[in-house]
Amino acid sequence: MNGMLHEVTSATLSRAERTRTIDSLLLRLEGIERACGEDFPLYSPGLEDRWSVSSGGSWLGGFWAGLWWLRARVTGASSDRDKAIRIGRRLASKLEAPTLNRSMIFWYGLAPGALWFDHLESRQLLDQAGAAMAAAFSRALGCIPLGTDMGGGPEGDRRIAIDTLAPTLRLLARHPQCAVRDLAGQHLQGTLAACGTWRGAYCGSVHCREERVVPEEQAGLWSRGQAWAMLGLVQAAGLYGEPFLTEARRACEYWLETRPEPLPANRLDHPDAGDDPSAAVIAALAMLGLDGQPGQLEPWCEHAERLLAAVVRSRYVTVGGATPGLFGGMRYRTREGEVLVESACSSFFLLAALLVLDGRMGALDF
Repeated sequence: MNGMLHEVTSATLSRAERTRTIDSLLLRLEGIERACGEDFPLYSPGLEDRWSVSSGGSWLGGFWAGLWWLRARVTGASSDRDKAIRIGRRLASKLEAPTLNRSMIFWYGLAPGALWFDHLESRQLLDQAGAAMAAAFSRALGCIPLGTDMGGGPEGDRRIAIDTLAPTLRLLARHPQCAVRDLAGQHLQGTLAACGTWRGAYCGSVHCREERVVPEEQAGLWSRGQAWAMLGLVQAAGLYGEPFLTEARRACEYWLETRPEPLPANRLDHPDAGDDPSAAVIAALAMLGLDGQPGQLEPWCEHAERLLAAVVRSRYVTVGGATPGLFGGMRYRTREGEVLVESACSSFFLLAALLVLDGRMGALDF
């Protein structure tokens, strides 16, 4: 960086653009619900509005509840809150699932109800989830492994993943039991040591073999993996300060240096394979969180707004037309291969980032 601030391309969303997009994303929930009924929406290819569903929700189920919590925060409607509560109750079936992805399910699906609405049942289930996650901590690995369920595979207990760092950290750190809270910092240190370079670049996952840590990809190449690391580090900086604040800044600087365009390639080593707009959204949310930390000279909020403006104005988001609020911009592995889809996960983060930008929630809330 050599002490030089990055140039910020002038690209800001007007208040009207933000409002229209937020309103469209909130309205979209009704269309998804009509299409999926009582099932959890998993993904819909591109802009097709053709959903694959699940009765249990897999790792995406918490985001479906989380979207209704976000809507309840904006609308204040008891019907939206009650819908989020009903969906959240169904997440309890995942408490004992052998996967680190439980942190995504429970943090994003229940924490809004517990923290914003003081909903007792959500808080109790969140506490149960934290205790269940703590029980999976591996002293040998120094963190909670990915686990065998939800894509972890038979070697999942020897794999360490970066994408769940932010929700796992928050889930453990807010637990009422001191022993569980203490594991938050240990999981953080173990995950960063395994997946990071301490030069700002992070890989998505590693495999531990006979006391060796083998990265499953070169650090920094997978855009969403880098964005997940940025989000986790910013959350860590909010909780613990240094050295995580410095490392969060390095990770965000690495993003700007390696991804000068606002819509990043899914993988830097395969730029012709297409973009992953959802990675830009998660990176933007991380930058918004970093912007409020002490001693930051870089205009992180402006960088974040540049990323969000590019996503909102892209072909991946529909604001008008027959299906307003459709965000078909997350790379997802399906039976047909890795394709762009609409998902509750990417829509949750886009809506959350826009609400932060609009001053309606805090950057470190989730």
